[in-house]
Parts: sequence; C-alpha cells; structure tokens
Amino acid sequence: MRRLAALLVLSGIVLCAGAAPPTRVELSYAIMMGSMRIGEGRDVLEHDGRRYRIVSESRPKGIAALFINDLRRESRGRVHDTGLRPDHFEETGRRGGTRAATFDWAAGQLALINGNSARNVALPRGTLDQTSLAYSFSFRPVTGEGFAVHVTDGRGVKQYRYREIGRETLVTPLGEIRTRHFEKVRGPDDKRGFEFWLAPDRHLLPVKLRYVEKNGDAFDSVVTDIKAQ
Repeated sequence: MRRLAALLVLSGIVLCAGAAPPTRVELSYAIMMGSMRIGEGRDVLEHDGRRYRIVSESRPKGIAALFINDLRRESRGRVHDTGLRPDHFEETGRRGGTRAATFDWAAGQLALINGNSARNVALPRGTLDQTSLAYSFSFRPVTGEGFAVHVTDGRGVKQYRYREIGRETLVTPLGEIRTRHFEKVRGPDDKRGFEFWLAPDRHLLPVKLRYVEKNGDAFDSVVTDIKAQ
C-alpha cells in the first residue's frame, strides 16, 4: 500500500493527505526578504476532527520592526467533508485597524469589517480566508494541477486561480523536505502574489509561504521547526 501511495503521489494523479494532521501542530518560520532575515513567524493549528482553529503570528525583528507591525491572524470553523469551512476570520496589527469576516453559511452571507467600515456580501460556496487557505489541503485531497477558490481577507471576497508550478525539495533546518509548489495566477492588473509549498510527507502542511506586495517586495516564511501532538 505504501508503494502504491508513493506511485500515486509521483504520478500527480491525486495527492492526498492520508490521515488528518495531528490534533495540534505548531510551525515556526523564519521570515525572509531576499537573503535577509527580518522576522519570525509562528502558526498553531488545532482541531478535533470536527472543529479547527488556526492562529498565525508574525513578528519583525531588528530594523524591520521600525516599519512593519506585528501581525496576528486567526481562523476558526468546522472540519467539513470538503475540507475546512471557516466561521470567523480576524486580522489585527495593521495600521488601518482590524479586518474580520464572519461566515453565515445558512444565509449565504459574509459579514466584513475593514477598520471602521462594515458591510455584508454574498458568500460563495467553498470560500476560505487568508489563513485557512494554505491549511485546507491537509484535510482534503489535492487533485489535478490547479484549482479555483474564493478567498476573503476581511475587505472583500474574490475568486482566485492557483496552479502547481513544480515539485521542489526545500533545504531547511529540519533537513530536506519534498514539496509541491503552488502560485496564484495573476492577471495584468493584479500586483499582489501568493505562493505556498505543501509537504506531502508532513500531512500537506505549508512549509513555505511567499507574499508579494503591490510594490513588488516579496516576503518568504520558511519553516524552521514543526512540533506536533
């Protein structure tokens, strides 16, 4: 069975997380801008097979702390047969104030808060938030080489397409880690990028994340430690 699973992974027919991740996983990250380490990140995923909670925190260090704030994101909701289904997302630390999204799946409504602004919009089926997106694949299969998904950050909700651009082996403080590398497909007017590297041998957890800002600045979060129970 192990050999068959390995063949399926290598063939790209289907990549499945197998068993769900441990009930509590803590990932530590080095935040890099190019070759310079500018901060540290810490994500904690907790679930009981029915409900989940993800807390993601980043803290700039050194001179970066002068112009980048600490950032905290939290996503919580239910573990559904199609993956994660958020109930609430919240982000604090930005100068513009708190961003939040509350998901009313029964009514098909998404309540958004962006600083002092609040509004309700339609909630598309399968919508995720910024934090749950990269972790959703630990709870459902990844099939094919691309997918479309609606994502909210508290300001609005948009549909994005992601594609797999390769299989890479990352060199980390934990040793070499096999990954599948995905990136957001950007149109000519989309200046923001997001990429993530999922580790098949580690419950498809995200072991590297890349954010690209409007001005082209890229920030990488590369895993330095994983603790599970």
